[in-house]
Amino acid sequence: MTASVTIEAAEDLFLRALQEVIGQVNRGELGETNEATVQHHLALCLHLLARRENLPFSIIMERRIQRANGDVFPKKQRNTAEIDVFFTVGQDQTRCAIELKLFKRINHREPNNRYDSYADLANLEIYLEEHCDVGFFVLLTDHPHYYDPDFGDQRPGTADFSLREGHIYQAQRELTYRTNRPYGPPLTLRHNYTFQWQNDGNDWRFLILKVSP
Repeated sequence: MTASVTIEAAEDLFLRALQEVIGQVNRGELGETNEATVQHHLALCLHLLARRENLPFSIIMERRIQRANGDVFPKKQRNTAEIDVFFTVGQDQTRCAIELKLFKRINHREPNNRYDSYADLANLEIYLEEHCDVGFFVLLTDHPHYYDPDFGDQRPGTADFSLREGHIYQAQRELTYRTNRPYGPPLTLRHNYTFQWQNDGNDWRFLILKVSP
C-alpha cells in the first residue's frame, strides 16, 4: 500500500468523524460548546469509528512533542509543542495531527485569534516534517467576522491574517502585524492554502485546511 493511499485512509476517517461532530454541534447536543469539548468529541468519534471498522488505531490528546534539532516551533517560539489530537491508523500506523480551534462571538479576541490560526498552520507544517504524515487545521466559529468578506473591513495593520471565504495564501509570503505592539513575530508558511468555509445555513461555520506532502 502506497503512502498516498494510507494518507487518504487517515483523511477519510478524520472527515467522517468531524462530520459527526459538526452534526452534534448543529443539533445542540454538546450543550455549551467550547473548544475542549469539541476536541474531545472529535477524538471519541475517531475512536468509535476505528473500533467499529476494526482498524488498527491509537489516539492521544495534547501529545507533547519536541524538535529534534533544537529549533523552535513558530507559535510560541519554544522547542516543545502539544498537538491537540494525534492519532495513528492502519497497519502502517499512518500518523495524523489535528489542531482545532473554536472562536465564539461572545469571546471576541481580535485580531489575535487570526494570528493564532496561522501559527497553528505553521506548527502543523513542522509536525509534517518531523512527527506526522498528514495534518489538519479545523476552525469552528459563530462570528461572521472570520468567514464573511462582507462583514466589514479588517484593520490594515492585521489584514495579512485573513481567514475569510475565498482568501488565498501563497507559500512563502510573510505575514506581519503592522501595529505598534505586535502580538507575535512574522510568520511564513511553506504551502499554499485556499480558505473555503462549510456548514452554510447553520449557526456554526467551519473551516478545514489539510497539510500534507
